[in-house]
Amino acid sequence: MIRERIKTETTQNHHDVEAAGYSGQIMSGRLTVEEYKVLITVNLVLNKAFEKQWSTLPFELPKKLQLEQRRKTAALEKDAALLGLAVTGSNEIQFPVESYEAFMGTLYVFEGSTLGGAIIYKQLKQNPNLSALDEFHFYSCYGDQLGMMWKVFLDHLTQIEDTSQVDKAIASAKTTFDITKDAFTRMSQPAF
Repeated sequence: MIRERIKTETTQNHHDVEAAGYSGQIMSGRLTVEEYKVLITVNLVLNKAFEKQWSTLPFELPKKLQLEQRRKTAALEKDAALLGLAVTGSNEIQFPVESYEAFMGTLYVFEGSTLGGAIIYKQLKQNPNLSALDEFHFYSCYGDQLGMMWKVFLDHLTQIEDTSQVDKAIASAKTTFDITKDAFTRMSQPAF
């Protein structure tokens, strides 16, 4: 039940993030280095903020969820270093993680982003504007483990069956999509 509902009920939020996150430019091969820098900056800030919250969760996560293997900050920091970026900030961003269901809704957005990253990775490798970059650590962070990591996540997500718990996970996913869209909107604006 949750798998279908969360995908359907967050479709518009997902599209909003894609629009703010240069999806059209990525898929058409027109993404510029400056836009790629924004992608890496936003993803680094968001992932760092989310991963920081993991140490203070008010509940235990199943070990089989393999949370430590889902950290993406190190891959993003490698990409930022390749681009000469010094990325700061993330303390002000708080994702909804007050319950297991809310956490899983937030993780749905981050893991979905990683799943989509495999498609983005292929597009980035073919983009002539990015030919000087030979590595895209974040967009290939799970490597050949991508399918397995997504399956493990879905196995845990689909264990949320109670309607009120499903509602919490979906609300959290929507909030996370909105936080992500706002970060792209804010960070893609020229600094004054």
